[in-house]
This record gives sequence, structure tokens and C-alpha cells, in this order.
Amino acid sequence: MGTPGTIRRILIVKPSSLGDILHLFPALDLLHRHWPQAKIDFLVHPAFAGILDFSPCPIDRRILFRRRELGHITTFLPEFFRLIRKLRQEHYDLVIDFQGLFRSAVFTAFTRCPRIAGFATPREASAKFFYHTRVEVPPGHAVERYVNLAAALTGQTAGKCVRPILPDNPEVRAALREKIGPLPERLVTLLPGARWKSKRFPPELFAQIAEELHEREPGISFAVVGSGSDRDLEEAIADMLPPEIPLLKCCGKTTLPEMMELLRASAAVVSNDSGPVHAAAALGRPVFAFFGPTDPERTGPYGPGCRIYRLNLDCIGCLRRHCPLQSAPPPCHALDAGMVANDILLSLEPRRKEKC
Repeated sequence: MGTPGTIRRILIVKPSSLGDILHLFPALDLLHRHWPQAKIDFLVHPAFAGILDFSPCPIDRRILFRRRELGHITTFLPEFFRLIRKLRQEHYDLVIDFQGLFRSAVFTAFTRCPRIAGFATPREASAKFFYHTRVEVPPGHAVERYVNLAAALTGQTAGKCVRPILPDNPEVRAALREKIGPLPERLVTLLPGARWKSKRFPPELFAQIAEELHEREPGISFAVVGSGSDRDLEEAIADMLPPEIPLLKCCGKTTLPEMMELLRASAAVVSNDSGPVHAAAALGRPVFAFFGPTDPERTGPYGPGCRIYRLNLDCIGCLRRHCPLQSAPPPCHALDAGMVANDILLSLEPRRKEKC
């Protein structure tokens, strides 16, 4: 693909989503270590651009992929030509399409780059016809697929995926403290939101876990984190908990970088299958994640500190946004709160012993 001296400018194409971009960080780290002098640009959806503050390597330009404007008849043409100008502003030596969709591949072609690379079997088969280099990678977790693609392009052996250290931001931490006050030392963060209804495990489960933990370890505090649309779930959890249980209600109050720093400060993170759970995993936090309609082997939180809870049902991994069984809650949501709480306490125990 080229020696380190011949690759001076790289464009990464991965507009969304939050979890997908975080899964890409080990591959970015590999590319940067092989081509340390190359400047890296990133085509990204505006909603997820903030996560690039935590990239393991410097991102020179963030080219915004404004999908809403591109999807509206009155704004399509001006937005389309704005994006094309941005893509052609730099003469890229290498463009890598990690998204693997027809749409993302089309925009790689607009760069006029002589080296466009992607998966030999992308998510949409038509995408590969836009690539000059098509890389066969074995099936597996998204992190491993991305690293294998980057390794093939750099002529390296992928080996074992190494989680890069994500940079922190003292200014963001200070802004977070201004909003919600000092963070408790033993903080368990609850992430009850998810884009699909079928991935949103009931707030009762989160409340039961919190109550069980507080009963056995009164020194633990809790925070509910999410977007503004998760406030109803936050209120439901708060209403179920006794008033003596310390609870920070943070839904809709933090920016994406502030959420990252809050997760970094957490002793444990309890979550549905959502973008923030991948952030917690990327930060190396102990993660306790609930899965039903999706496959954690391919898109779950990645790392040794991640514990997955998933029932053994015939319908598991259905990839349905709404449960077709019309039950409330769906059968796959019937997890044992006591078992989860016990596992969290076991993960906290070594830290307590270290302080003694």
C-alpha cells in the first residue's frame, strides 16, 4: 500500500455510529504508528464528532457528513457540493472505507484518491466496486475486523488487539464538576437508554441492581446517564429507589466529552447495548451489559473487563427493533438482578483491598 514516506494524508470514512467509531480506535492507533507523519482526516456524522476528541491519534480535519441535509430536497444540492469540496480539498494518498455501505463508498470515489481501500465483503456488496484494494478479513468482532483491515494495508500482522489509552481532558472534567458537582469515589453508572425498543431492558432491572448494591455496600453511589430522551427512564429508576440511595440524574445534562469523563470516573458501568457502553469499554471500565436482540460476539463491548448477560432463548439475536412476541417486557429481558449485583460487587472487591 505504500512506505511510511509515501502516505502523507489519510481519510477515514466512518460516519456513524458512536459504538462503531469507538471500535475503530485500535485500528486508528495501528495506522498512526505505521504512518506517524501522515495527517488523518475523518468523515463523521456531526452527532459523533465529539468522540474524536478521545482518538488515540491526532485527527487533523473532521469532515461533517450531514445526513439530514443530504436527505432533504431543499438542502441536498448545497450540502452535497459542500461535502464534495471538502473531500477534494486535500489530495489524499489513502482513503479507507470502514463503513462498507454503497453510500460511503460513493463518497470515497469523489475524493479522486488513487488508493481507496475497504472490505472485500462489505456490509453492502455494491460498495466494493469503488475500492482499488479489497481486503479479505475473517469474521469476528468489529474491533478485530477493523484492525485486520488496517494491518493488511500496512503490511503488519494484526496479532492481538490492544486497547489504546484514550486521552483525558482536564477542562472537560472541570466543566463536568461545574454541572453535577464532585463525583463520588465509588460510582456505579447506569445507562438505561438504547436506540431500539427491544434493546431497552426495563428500568426495574436497573433499580433492582442499584438497590441490591446499596443494601450490601452503602458507600456506593449511582448516576443515570443518557440523552434527554432517556429522562423518562431516569425518572422511573429514581421513583423506584428509596430516597437514601445517592443518585445523580445526568440524562441530557452532559456533552459527549463530558459523558466520557463521567464514565472514566466510574467504578462500574451497567448498560443496555448502546453507544455509551462501548465508550466505557474503550476506557477500560468494568462493564456489565445486557443483550437480547443483538450479537455481542460481533458488536458487543470489547475487552477483558466486559461481562455480558444474555438468556439462552431460541429467539435470542433476532435483530428485531421491536419484539414480535408482543410481551412486556420481552422474554429476553428477564435477567436476574441479584446475579448482576453480585458480579459488580466482586469486581469492586479487589479495588477495596488495594486501599486497605
